[in-house]
Amino acid sequence: MSLKCANKTLCGALFALNFASFAHAQFGRGGGDWMAIGGDAQRSAAVKTDPHISPESVQAGVMQTLWKIKLNGVPTPPVVGSRLITYKGFKDLLYVATSADNVVSIDHVMGKVFWESHLPYDSLLVPVKNGTATCPAGMTAALSLAVPLAPPTPGAGRGRGAAPGPGRGNMAAAPVPTLPRPRRTPGAVYALSSDGLIHTLNQNTGTDIAPAFRFIRGNAKAHDLISVANVVYAVTSDNCGGTPNAVWSINLEDTLVSEWKTGDASVLGLAFGSDGTVYATTSKGIAALEQKTLKVKQLEDSESATPPLVFKFKDKEYVVAANVHGHILVRDPASLAIVVNVPGNGSGIGNALASWEEAESKTRWILATKGSSVVAFKVVEDGGSIALQQGWTSREMVSPAAPIVVNGVVFVLSSGSRTAPAVLCALDGITGKELWNSGKAIGSYSTTGISSGASKVFVGTHDGTLYAFGYLLNRE
Repeated sequence: MSLKCANKTLCGALFALNFASFAHAQFGRGGGDWMAIGGDAQRSAAVKTDPHISPESVQAGVMQTLWKIKLNGVPTPPVVGSRLITYKGFKDLLYVATSADNVVSIDHVMGKVFWESHLPYDSLLVPVKNGTATCPAGMTAALSLAVPLAPPTPGAGRGRGAAPGPGRGNMAAAPVPTLPRPRRTPGAVYALSSDGLIHTLNQNTGTDIAPAFRFIRGNAKAHDLISVANVVYAVTSDNCGGTPNAVWSINLEDTLVSEWKTGDASVLGLAFGSDGTVYATTSKGIAALEQKTLKVKQLEDSESATPPLVFKFKDKEYVVAANVHGHILVRDPASLAIVVNVPGNGSGIGNALASWEEAESKTRWILATKGSSVVAFKVVEDGGSIALQQGWTSREMVSPAAPIVVNGVVFVLSSGSRTAPAVLCALDGITGKELWNSGKAIGSYSTTGISSGASKVFVGTHDGTLYAFGYLLNRE
């Protein structure tokens, strides 16, 4: 039975809502999918558990160069969905946007394009063809799946060790994990095209689930796209394309757009508290915003240098970000008062932070790029208060990208330069010991960072190539 609708825009929004709700439920069950920039709503940049990647297995040789694929345009870090039932059978798919306004779905087991959609430019503004380092041309925001507000619960019994191997004493191998149930109904992939429209695409086909809606001004430098609880968020920076610096949201139920403009302060990024509070860092401060309206709940001056990250320690949430002087500042989420200040000692901190928790000891770690190295801090209790205790420091790298963590393995990309290609490195999350690197497998430098999912790590390079490294399944 078909249902006619007089208001196509409203029906399209409700249709998107239904798909978004389904995807929200599905992606809340696992722990291995990478759903948006930073991996999850808290921006932890961590995959809690993985059936194949662990410090022991990486040291034993599990990491391999799997495939590379050339795309039209510079790729953003992919988002990853797994165990989909499609018209071609079971598929494990990743989704990647490129600067050419293309959205590409790749069967990440086979390393082959599953579908590709070009998002046509639809704006009265003339599209920018030749960008700059500050204001790049084309599509700049990574894609998003529907992200649950609360962190996913790790699967039972997986632990740290995914395979037996040296390096951790008498640690036993984790039992073989049970795969999640395949998803019979496709979810949504959210894409923000260079003309400022928000697109809701079918995960299985790349076709529009609902009409594209006007979200922001075209030719903006947009990033941090994320869909949480049927609201899609993005930020704009550096006044590119005449778009004001701001945090934006669009409610998929009624397509109402809200904004929080920041004047001449560029927005660095977003993270979410478990109560739905939106935390945003700018070049001049940090703000706590209401989830849907983006009204300011709290605002503190701080010349931030990184996006925020929300983490839990002893059942209490905290917000952490670094400032331009290299200080790492941990804040109370309600008042934004500083509760920990780790001095920078003259070394600037760039990129995003990452956080993970050891499965056995429940020790919380915070990772940052400091100068040319990655520095790890333990979150500890000192006299009844929270504190950060410096752990290990990695070797120096060429413009290291923001680190990510997969089941206790820290992956960091030495981004390289025009004369030096990028190199992906795997470090033991507890000791900082280098366990593996990609050697000469990557042929160019990178400007976009890395992501993970389904026992793989993905690297995009400036020449439009996407690389996959990780565990080799039998069918690969």
